[in-house]
Amino acid sequence: MKTIFTIFLSFFLAKGCSDTSDIDNAVIEYQALSRGFYKTIKIENKNVSVVNARDEKPTELTLTKQDWKELVEAFREINLENMKNLKAPTSKRLYDGAAHANITISLEGKTYTTDGFDHGYPPVEIENFINKLVLLTIKE
Repeated sequence: MKTIFTIFLSFFLAKGCSDTSDIDNAVIEYQALSRGFYKTIKIENKNVSVVNARDEKPTELTLTKQDWKELVEAFREINLENMKNLKAPTSKRLYDGAAHANITISLEGKTYTTDGFDHGYPPVEIENFINKLVLLTIKE
């Protein structure tokens, strides 16, 4: 009986440990730029830093537990393997109507990058994550 309980408990605890988010192990960099606009947001080791001007030093953000939880949930919705195939819903960046944006996620030795899209108008598949990420940096 103890053996069964131990096996069950080990499986349950292992499942709980594997439930930690991949975002904890990822390096995520969102960048949006145009002639008059610059923003870089980087997430690494649960640290979020923002650069709002080309020659500015990064500013570290302190996220609430709720903000981090929402960001993790949004990150889990992303299909990393499909990122290279995402299509931008608008093309304002082509005529300076919006800043050119992209996101790069490095995880477990692989790098996943989107093609360019308009800042403020990300592809639908990553829209929830991008919008939460950008909104968190505006709260400062």
